[in-house]
Amino acid sequence: MHATNLYRSFRNHGCRITDDLMYKGYRSLIVENELLLIHILLDKGSEPIRFLHKPTDMDLIWVTRMGIQPAHALFPDYQTTYTGGWQEMFPEVSYTHELGDAMIHRGESAVTPWDYEILCDNEAEVRIKLTNRLRSMPFLIEKEICLKSREAIFRINEKITNESPTVELHANWGHHLAYGKPFLTGATKVEFSEGAVVCNPVSGERWSWPHAKQEGQSIDLSQMAASGTARDLLYIEAPDYRYTLRRPEDGICLNVSWDGNTWPYLWYWQNFQPASGAPFYGCEYNIGLEMFNVIPKLKLAEAAEAGQTIVFPPRHTVSSWLTFEVTVS
Repeated sequence: MHATNLYRSFRNHGCRITDDLMYKGYRSLIVENELLLIHILLDKGSEPIRFLHKPTDMDLIWVTRMGIQPAHALFPDYQTTYTGGWQEMFPEVSYTHELGDAMIHRGESAVTPWDYEILCDNEAEVRIKLTNRLRSMPFLIEKEICLKSREAIFRINEKITNESPTVELHANWGHHLAYGKPFLTGATKVEFSEGAVVCNPVSGERWSWPHAKQEGQSIDLSQMAASGTARDLLYIEAPDYRYTLRRPEDGICLNVSWDGNTWPYLWYWQNFQPASGAPFYGCEYNIGLEMFNVIPKLKLAEAAEAGQTIVFPPRHTVSSWLTFEVTVS
């Protein structure tokens, strides 16, 4: 914790920050305004474990059957600490593997601690800078989050810097956004703007959204499938780099937009309780809509060979942004 924050003024209205929290052994903080409350686990990848829309009492974060577990030395990796929800993935998004002399961990940024600095704290706006220096490679991640009064919009602006003075580095980067109950139901609709294209990374087939083919059958990807349905991992090319998840039963919508220059591919995985093994064993009904710089599911070396990695010359910085807006129609 930052000792200088110990005697900050307390405020229980407008935009506000609570930053002296421990939750299940993790340092954490809460940022909120009149419409949103976001609870972030600093010691677990700066992962939001609550994204609450206050007027409807709807939490948009899906949590697996395991819930939020305390850290344990036997389970240090991304997969065994996965709780559902939303994680930042860097410098690898697909698999943990060796690359040269380094062990590159899937989602290192999602399992390691982040520090924070309060940049702005008043009734009209709160802004916090989160930072993480990776251990596998000399990268510094700086993520600024922002809430403004009476807006149901959560803004993220980021930059990643290669701190090596001499070595060019490659990395994969993106956000692993997964949705499930209570927000996702069998009636939820997935919406993209006209011109979105669905792609199969294995077969190379392409279709106009929302249609695709699997095992010779035409499917509509905008609708949720019945429990037990198995679906391929696909990716989507969205023309304006935005999508909406809409609940027809109450009109709650999550509108997600992102920097397509950095993250041109949106992975779409669908886990409708198929009869499968680890990690879900048929227990979860959820989908993922995740923006990455690379198509599924290339490792870092494979992505570099395909020309899809983000290239960081010495001392080079790459910036990006992401926004979440909740609306009710």
